[in-house]
Amino acid sequence: MNKEKVKKTILIIYILLIILSCATSAIPPRETVFNSNYTSARHLIFIGFDGWGAAYLQKANMPTVKRMISNGTSSTETRSVMPSVSWPNWSSLFMGTPPEKRSNDNFPSIFTIVKKSFSTVQEDSETLPVLFYEWKDLYNICPDETAAKFEISSDYESAYKIASYILAKKPVFTAIAFDEPDAAGHAKGWGSKAYYDKLALLDNFVAIIEQAVKDSGIYDSTVFVFSTDHGGSFKGHGMNTSKHRKIPLIFYGAGIKKGYVIPFPTDIYDITPSMAIILGLQVPQEWTGRPIFEIFDNLR
Repeated sequence: MNKEKVKKTILIIYILLIILSCATSAIPPRETVFNSNYTSARHLIFIGFDGWGAAYLQKANMPTVKRMISNGTSSTETRSVMPSVSWPNWSSLFMGTPPEKRSNDNFPSIFTIVKKSFSTVQEDSETLPVLFYEWKDLYNICPDETAAKFEISSDYESAYKIASYILAKKPVFTAIAFDEPDAAGHAKGWGSKAYYDKLALLDNFVAIIEQAVKDSGIYDSTVFVFSTDHGGSFKGHGMNTSKHRKIPLIFYGAGIKKGYVIPFPTDIYDITPSMAIILGLQVPQEWTGRPIFEIFDNLR
């Protein structure tokens, strides 16, 4: 065998060893299937607090949210996309895919698939998704025909407005995005007294919304999901740091594991595929996020 053939043989063996090494050292895929007793939730309420960094959860005075954490599934290791600013992350959250992997302007969102799957009658307000938004750019997160849209503020008037809507309409999918504590963070700093005061206020709003769900008679068939777009530090965000990118993620309600902490990192674009599964919907092929099946109580 000449030298060239020897070199080629050695190179082939080397490449094969690398492939084998990668295959044996890779993290095994998380594959879990539902058992036959799985029942989809009939209602889902997503609540987002803009700028709510995971680093600030433990110290926050949020008894309602923390009760839901204790009796639900949570993570403080969920990652936002870069840059850690609002639009790339809210759109990644609601569209199940980071911006660079979305193919066109008509990319499907959670609003799209809920509307398509549940709305057999155009005027049926119970099946039409609803979006309550404070940051004005979020109006454009989905086409007008896919959701009822209402502008809100981080105040009690808006909390009661949301509660009244839930009582009257009992929507299948409700998305709520407050603009706090981000505004307080920019004004006074992430981790400031003003920042924590806003988190305590937001927890009061959650209690009002939760009571409305109870009063409407749908509490036992509802799942609450909490998260955000990004964190922050000092008076800003956008960097590739833990305080900027790690965000809370909480699931609470019907069929969700209690007292469970997700033991692996997740991404912001995994949230919407998970919400789709909670509602028993097909995850669109276009979405690159993957459902977090481990949150469910009844798996085999």
